[in-house]
Amino acid sequence: MRYGSFIYILLGFVFLSCSQKQTKENETGSSFQQMYQMSEMALLMEDMYSSLEKDRALVEEGKTLGEFPEKFNQIHTGKMTETFERTEEFKRLADLYLQSLNQLYDADVNDPHRATYFNNTVKSCITCHRSDAGCIGPVSRIGKLLIPSKSN
Repeated sequence: MRYGSFIYILLGFVFLSCSQKQTKENETGSSFQQMYQMSEMALLMEDMYSSLEKDRALVEEGKTLGEFPEKFNQIHTGKMTETFERTEEFKRLADLYLQSLNQLYDADVNDPHRATYFNNTVKSCITCHRSDAGCIGPVSRIGKLLIPSKSN
């Protein structure tokens, strides 16, 4: 009888400790959410990437791009990720990106250099991300946006 009571008490402690641990894990949420929240600049750059994906398809299909995406001018004002600051180099490279993008959007749909203008825009992103002003991480992903030359 003494051992039976002991076993029930032991099982009760095990049950309670497992229940408490599960509750604690659920309260904290995912570790990814706690570790990383995208800055305004990171979100803006994700928008830029998505826009370039769409632009690439339109350029390759010979279609019009529409209006210049004015929201990308926020590259000069968006809140940076904490580990980066808006240096003079960043400002210069941001201007280069906007100039390249303007050239692409200003180009006539029949301009034979549209793919070059598009690639120049993508290369401006790569240049910034390879510099001290940017984060090297997305360079490979960005590079996949380049339109292969048709010089064969």
